[in-house]
Amino acid sequence: MTRYALIPACLLVIAGCTGEKKAPVQKAPPVAQDTTPMNLDSLQSAIPAAVPDTFTPPKPQHVAQARPKIPPAPPALVEAVEREQSFSRFCYQEFGQKVDPTLEGGVAMVVTVGSAGISDAHVEDDTWSSSAGKAVNNCLNQKAAGAWKPAAGSVRPGKYVVQLSFRPS
Repeated sequence: MTRYALIPACLLVIAGCTGEKKAPVQKAPPVAQDTTPMNLDSLQSAIPAAVPDTFTPPKPQHVAQARPKIPPAPPALVEAVEREQSFSRFCYQEFGQKVDPTLEGGVAMVVTVGSAGISDAHVEDDTWSSSAGKAVNNCLNQKAAGAWKPAAGSVRPGKYVVQLSFRPS
């Protein structure tokens, strides 16, 4: 019953709103613009002249020793690497291309040859097109020294750089 008692009160409030309209807001007249063509070459600027560069690079606190240059692999070592290229293709296809089918790039491996053959081989630098190449590097680091076997005495002991490159086939 109380619910129906409020209806007439609401109707009176609604009827009391006349819906007065506000006066329209006057807009400012448009500003006149000068669109006459002009030669800008004759304008003078107030920009000061450039200050000469006074930057001097800081002197290094300590000079790092340059690494000795490692020679490229001799032919006998290159032949051993090419003979076992199925190993490096396996690393590339299984650990790189399965993650990123468009992976391409290359690695520079430092191979240490001792009197008994290859004692160490690791990726020193790479140019992979994506981060999937890191897994290929890990595989090469773990297996290269054991997979590459140059003929005994065919390679003088020392460190050599072996370049490998990979592209999707």
